[in-house]
Amino acid sequence: MKKLTMYLSGVGAVVAGFGMTLLAHAQTAFFTVPSSTASALTANVGAQIADAGTLLVIGLAAGIPLAFYVIHQLIGLVPKSRGRRS
Repeated sequence: MKKLTMYLSGVGAVVAGFGMTLLAHAQTAFFTVPSSTASALTANVGAQIADAGTLLVIGLAAGIPLAFYVIHQLIGLVPKSRGRRS
């Protein structure tokens, strides 16, 4: 019974997806976007990236994992001891 309900829910999702696709193509457009939107967004993103605080956060987000990876690789270069030395 569990397999049957899973199958029917999958079929229902596919049918709903096709229905939404047909409704989406029936209209010409859901909403209109001004032509200046892309240039305004890229200008805002460019200004945000040029900020020193944002660059610091991006540098830390990339640098910390990279530093751990490099340290891990350097530790791997050190030979392991074979046994205890007394």
